[in-house]
Amino acid sequence: MSLSLFAAETLVLDYLNGRVLPSTLHLAVVLAVETRLLKGVMPVLDETLCTEMDDHATAPPPWSSESVLRATQERLRILRALSET
Repeated sequence: MSLSLFAAETLVLDYLNGRVLPSTLHLAVVLAVETRLLKGVMPVLDETLCTEMDDHATAPPPWSSESVLRATQERLRILRALSET
């Protein structure tokens, strides 16, 4: 995976914040974001892309890999905070 594709995927996943898109739309958005990154177009996530993602994003199923990962990360954050005090 190229660095630009990784950056685009990361931006999209960060914007979605745990929500999921249909796979074909997800791929199309990631490729559009990668193109904008490579061309230096700002903002990378413009209103049109954000609206499209918001219109089609859904919450992950209760026991999807994303929800388990999110719960694990939250638990790790709590444990780290407790160990620092």
